[in-house]
Amino acid sequence: MKKLIFILMIISLFLGAMSLESTCEKNKVDSTGAEISTLRIGYVESETFDLYTNLIQNIANNFQKEGVLKQYSLDSKTGKEAWLKMCENNNSNEFKFVKDMYFNLKDMNESEYKKAINFNDVDLVIVMGTTAGKYFAENETKNKFMVFGAADPILSGIIKSETEKNNPNAFAHIDRAKYKRQIQVGHKILNFKKVGVVYQDDEAAYAYSGIDSLKEAAKELDFEIAIKHVDEAKDENDYARYYKDLQNAYKELVDEKIDVLYITTATIEDEKLYELLNHDIYPNKIPTIAQTSENQVKCGATLGVTLLDSEEQAAFAVAQIKKYKSGEDFEKLDQVNESTPKIYINYDVAKNIDVKIPFSILLITDAIYHLDNNA
Repeated sequence: MKKLIFILMIISLFLGAMSLESTCEKNKVDSTGAEISTLRIGYVESETFDLYTNLIQNIANNFQKEGVLKQYSLDSKTGKEAWLKMCENNNSNEFKFVKDMYFNLKDMNESEYKKAINFNDVDLVIVMGTTAGKYFAENETKNKFMVFGAADPILSGIIKSETEKNNPNAFAHIDRAKYKRQIQVGHKILNFKKVGVVYQDDEAAYAYSGIDSLKEAAKELDFEIAIKHVDEAKDENDYARYYKDLQNAYKELVDEKIDVLYITTATIEDEKLYELLNHDIYPNKIPTIAQTSENQVKCGATLGVTLLDSEEQAAFAVAQIKKYKSGEDFEKLDQVNESTPKIYINYDVAKNIDVKIPFSILLITDAIYHLDNNA
């Protein structure tokens, strides 16, 4: 009996030691011996998109400046590549970027979306875009999530208002005037009377194409809107159909006497943009305004006014993440942050279609591109 008791005591001591060792591995401590809690972060994007890639790269840049990430080359072609680099270059006990918590909804069937929500090994998810943001708002019940790069998070139902949530776990960056600023600046430069716009006929595309803001601006600035609907490319094999439908829509808009084309967020490949526009739009001397990115101007749009400054928004994102890590109530984090607009012009395109850019505008233009900039 004594021997049995002795054996049980040895086993108990061994298990206790194992438990202590496990706890020490799990709970990291600082130089004073105080336990350090780790905020585990994941990343989900609606699709591969320049804006999202730029934002996550700039978020990485800000974490580098804070010493959370090691120094490494930030240049990445996709959001996934940028995220994996963040995971591989973690330099902090306070933050962990979870490699397995990356999802791109465009690469998944809708039935697979549930893999991205209520993930066990994260506390916070960075979410890019309207589609992913809306899905998280409707389905995420376990983890906090922050939505960036969504066109209109209130209109799309990600959040209820600047201060109210549909989902207590939700955070969404808000800049309600961004589309209106863009149209106002474009109108000041081009003084158009009838704008053409092509977008997919569904609720999400209506939101991320900024159609509400376009209609508001039309009332204020007294211009007409001509609308055409085209289904976006569903996958790589669908681009031939998509581009044919786009060209038909552009031809119809030309026939309706538009004097500017507003190129909204869509699945157009930037490197194909000039070719598409040079079929009917540019031969009819119609300028274009790019809604989404500077790269579209580089690739052939006439001008663009940024919806957001990705460097500025990334700094805002990291500041809010740090506040949450420091103990601030998630529901009280600032969601509203307005970007300073930047203007981009393709000088060769403007010259070729006889658009006269005022010298005063050229002086405040942030970047001027030429057609030989095209890849």
